[in-house]
Amino acid sequence: MSTNVEKEVEVFLKYRDIFPKAWERFLKKIGEGKIFVPVNEAELRCHLFSECLSIMQELELPIPHQIFTEVELSDNRRVDLALGFFEDEKGRLGRLVAIELKHFPVDLGIVSDLTKLGEYVKEKSVIYCFFATIGRPEYINEQILDLTKLGLEKSGMHSFYKWRTLNPPFQDKLLETLIVGFLSSE
Repeated sequence: MSTNVEKEVEVFLKYRDIFPKAWERFLKKIGEGKIFVPVNEAELRCHLFSECLSIMQELELPIPHQIFTEVELSDNRRVDLALGFFEDEKGRLGRLVAIELKHFPVDLGIVSDLTKLGEYVKEKSVIYCFFATIGRPEYINEQILDLTKLGLEKSGMHSFYKWRTLNPPFQDKLLETLIVGFLSSE
């Protein structure tokens, strides 16, 4: 493998790992009472943007940092956050990482977001996709949302998901969180 290809792969892997690390840090801060649970999706996006940026700085990724909010990917469809970009073999610009967030969902709109992210991966407009949500266990949980029926693997080669229950110190109710990741199969 050439040195340039090795460096490119190394950068891709760094970008792949940024959001899952940011999500874990964010949840840890809530659990430790260092931050309040966000009150809306915009606040959730701000917290995660900040965590991603911190990780990018720690990794000493090139400046200006490639982190974006409300990015259009294709057909006027947008994602909440995006990290990095690449040029495909036809010279088109794509995003390395696309991220969708849901704050306290009360319906299964989650399924449409997961489907949308899956389409981005199939279209090859992104390499990695993540979905993350935080909400009440009575509305989102592993029994209500069977991710295996959507073709997702709990810990597979091209997808993963992780449920987590939080007990924030400043709230009297438990919270359920979910992160889902996909990556292009090619």
